[in-house]
Amino acid sequence: MILAHARMFGYVFNPLTVFWCHRADGTLACAVAEVHNTYRQRHAYLLHPDDRGRARAPKRFHVSPFYPVDGGYRMFLPEPGLHGRPGPRSESLTLSVTLTRPGGPSFVATVHGTGRPATARALLGAAVRHPWSTAAVSARIRWQGIRLYLRGLPVVPRPPHQPQEGVQ
Repeated sequence: MILAHARMFGYVFNPLTVFWCHRADGTLACAVAEVHNTYRQRHAYLLHPDDRGRARAPKRFHVSPFYPVDGGYRMFLPEPGLHGRPGPRSESLTLSVTLTRPGGPSFVATVHGTGRPATARALLGAAVRHPWSTAAVSARIRWQGIRLYLRGLPVVPRPPHQPQEGVQ
């Protein structure tokens, strides 16, 4: 199962893509949180969430020009609901990622939504209702970056990217 933006008009930007990987019996084996930055780079975190969907991982990837690569992530990634699947899943979805750095939490990102099957009809309807959604996410991230820069937040130099095996 995947949480991601759909490609619209040939463009997609997913700051966070989550894959829930299940065993043959339907139980959760692991989750993969794939983080993308605006430099067209990505990093995948292999996670083993607890029964409430909580997981931790050290930060290993440069995401923002305002934060160094240090600290760690506390993630809340409960599985979204699916009709006919066993287990404590709900139809609504709320995810959160908290960047913790020395001195306490530094950044919290949340995602809220409602699960729907990815049928052709549902995807077409979403494309008609929200044709620029993926471009809007990218534009909002850049706009927030400009605002932080104009407020005088110091820029952290971007370290060289160390691609993971099989992930570019």
